[in-house]
Amino acid sequence: MGPLDRWEGFGARVWTARRQHSVPLDYLAAQVYVTSEMLQEIESGALDPGRRVAQDLDRVLNCGGQLWDVWASAHLATLLQGRVTITDVLPEALQVRAYAPLVLPDPYLTDSYAAALHRLEAPMNLPLSTDALVETSGRLHPTGSTTSHCLVVDETALIRHLAPAETLRAQLLHLHHLAQHDHVTVHLIPATTGPHPGLRGAFWTLCYSPARTLVYTPHPCGTGHFHRESATVKAYTDLYSTLQGVALPAEDSLHRIAELAARLTPSPRQALTGH
Repeated sequence: MGPLDRWEGFGARVWTARRQHSVPLDYLAAQVYVTSEMLQEIESGALDPGRRVAQDLDRVLNCGGQLWDVWASAHLATLLQGRVTITDVLPEALQVRAYAPLVLPDPYLTDSYAAALHRLEAPMNLPLSTDALVETSGRLHPTGSTTSHCLVVDETALIRHLAPAETLRAQLLHLHHLAQHDHVTVHLIPATTGPHPGLRGAFWTLCYSPARTLVYTPHPCGTGHFHRESATVKAYTDLYSTLQGVALPAEDSLHRIAELAARLTPSPRQALTGH
């Protein structure tokens, strides 16, 4: 089934549900905050309406999640038919859960820290061109976002000196600031924690509807791997829950991140002797 067929199928479901409930097109368009012309395009299968509109259509037409799930299935199938990166799949996710044992994931980085990390990963790049190569389109901007983010991170990923102290401190304060938004939660696994099942590597779970979750496993060189198989998704979902249980509660994690940042603040005497 091609992309056009998928969206024609979704559009047909919207049209059928609207007719069954005798809802006028103009009324439904107003209820889901789109124009009548856009709703006509959705029903004809001409475009992907996005998660927010799909959820609203499902709610207004009283479809009990079925219409939303049809959208999620079509959206993921369309996304994954070609070469895709984690940045491509983030915008329409309902819930993003990331586990980071070694370094923070890109969406949670400051530009300066990302540049420092990029220099370490690609040391042969010319210094002047390094910063320009850093991808910033996937940065997390939680204000106004409807995507829920939960990050579980090993403390070692926060105290590893990959950048100058001031850059690292700014990164920690940035993470602390992000974690205070309604849609962002950070859990820290203390460095003193014993062996746990997440030591083999980073991974993400991305939920698009209650029944559609995607797993992403990063690769050190190039694009990572995406997994949709139900058994694999369940295994990673269960693993994430286990890691959340090992980590500190969100409030304690915030305090710990603040403590780590404070350690990197130069004392007055150090600042004076540095001149």
